[in-house]
Amino acid sequence: MRSRSLMRIAIGAVVALALGAAGAQAAELRLLTWKGYAPNEVVEQFEKETGIKVNITYSNNEEMISKLRATGGAGFDLAQPSQDRITGAQQDYKIYRPFDLSKVNAKQFIASMLEATKKNATLGGQVYGLPHIWGTDGLLVNKKAAAGASDYLDLCDPKYTGRVSYRAKRPVLIAFAFAMKKNPFALYNDKAK
Repeated sequence: MRSRSLMRIAIGAVVALALGAAGAQAAELRLLTWKGYAPNEVVEQFEKETGIKVNITYSNNEEMISKLRATGGAGFDLAQPSQDRITGAQQDYKIYRPFDLSKVNAKQFIASMLEATKKNATLGGQVYGLPHIWGTDGLLVNKKAAAGASDYLDLCDPKYTGRVSYRAKRPVLIAFAFAMKKNPFALYNDKAK
């Protein structure tokens, strides 16, 4: 697991350095990431193996976008926003640089994860994201208390009022939209009438 994480950070670092700001002889990798996404032992091993010092700024999606907007995308060599915060921010603010996939060893990724990420992080034919850390948002149901609930829409039944809890986060809201047979991303383009 640790070597797999190191490979992912190394891939990102190599690609980021090749893309620009830090240059090929960089002695520092300026990483903008979530807490826990760059474990100390992985960073230390990366620094030992490459001689490149890693300077980490911890952030969340909104702060990452704000920091990159404030600097015009400069100040960091590698940013790790959530996958669903890549193309919209790039389209609106032009804060990311595309990956040069010819410099990425795709064999180091789970093929389906790489393809899904590329599909969701491509804008104008350019890929702006690669998988690093991923997970899911699941649906847990106490079958004794809600025997008939089997999907997100079932949780909207009035008989469950006051008995349902979920994270009001973007991935959950997207899941609800898809359950309603809506494409939440297409809805962004609807002009208010």
